Amino acid sequence: MKIAAVYSIKGGVGKTASAINLAYVAANSGLRVLLWDLDPQAAATFYVRTKPKLKGGVEKLISGKQDLSRVIRATDYRNLDVLPAEFSYRNLDHILEEEKRSRLRKVLKPVRDDYDLVILDCPPSISTLSEQVFAAADTLLVPMIPTVLSLRTLEQLNAYLAEIDLDVPVWPFFTLVDRRKTLHKDVMESLKQDHPLQLSGHIPYSSIVERMGIERKPVPVFSRNSAPAASYRELWKEVGQRLGLLKEPAAGEGKADADASMPETSTTAGTSTANQSAQPSDKLEVSTDSKARTAKSSTAKSSGKPSGKPSDKSSGKPSGKAGAKRSKKGGNLGD
Repeated sequence: MKIAAVYSIKGGVGKTASAINLAYVAANSGLRVLLWDLDPQAAATFYVRTKPKLKGGVEKLISGKQDLSRVIRATDYRNLDVLPAEFSYRNLDHILEEEKRSRLRKVLKPVRDDYDLVILDCPPSISTLSEQVFAAADTLLVPMIPTVLSLRTLEQLNAYLAEIDLDVPVWPFFTLVDRRKTLHKDVMESLKQDHPLQLSGHIPYSSIVERMGIERKPVPVFSRNSAPAASYRELWKEVGQRLGLLKEPAAGEGKADADASMPETSTTAGTSTANQSAQPSDKLEVSTDSKARTAKSSTAKSSGKPSGKPSDKSSGKPSGKAGAKRSKKGGNLGD
């Protein structure tokens, strides 16, 4: 079981949105995922439509007196469970003061065989809870806005980790990116030079991500083909490979083959790489069918017989009962 903490000293950087979407995409790839909401505001709990209530309270959970199976809740999405937060989490720092740094990891020990990945959604602070998170996590995923202040908080985080002698990998990535802004491009480039562990994936600024609060769903569920959904899939692919949870493309493997393992991965909203590579052959097929239909129509006209209706295959409509069911059902709303 791997533990990834989505953490930032600074608030308002898309931390909870990133935790939710990465957890969903990871679960949709077939991994068993637990999302632990550690923030007393319980935003992640709200997003997955779960009541912000912890049976027995957080103190009983941290002490190990509470059975995790009684407080973990299933979500609407396959392979994704949540350990909800509630307002009593505001006391976590006080509760953990007398505990060893390994306390959070020990809390999760009973379910280590039940999940492949645990994602921690952390409150924005430097505290006793933060030290527990740093000690428990296999990596810190640090969302950052492309501004000078975000760079400063990353420097503060690295300095603090060195001060308390905790060696946990820090993988920063950018959110709320607007590539029309020169400042954003300059900041992103400067971090790439100074921080080699930076994730190459980034999340664009988009009102679609803001709609998560209204929809109360991950972005790939209610806006599957959007640019943010594609960006979260790409970001997870990189994180999953680094954690050893996803297979990396073999050396010399073509880009098309690599993309084929991640359906709907797109470089622009709604347009997959696979679809782009298929366009020339599609055009050729349409052209050939068009000539055939023209020839057939001319023959029928000369003989005085009607040419008949085009087949379901040429019209692009599903045929048969299975096809009708697929047409009626629509598509898979998951990723």
